[in-house]
Amino acid sequence: MASAQVLKVIGRTGIYGEVIQVMVKILEGRSQGQVIRRNVRTPVQEGDILDLKETEREAKPLK
Repeated sequence: MASAQVLKVIGRTGIYGEVIQVMVKILEGRSQGQVIRRNVRTPVQEGDILDLKETEREAKPLK
């Protein structure tokens, strides 16, 4: 597991807007310092710390 800090909330996606797309900065592990785009199902705001199971996968940009 790797910790990541939410840098920016991009927007909502999903049929009902239940998924939030965010930019996160990986804080530890092999990908430390990398900024990636992830989809999150829980309410988040900038500055929150998330625990990611894996850091290789990145979400597609919103249209």
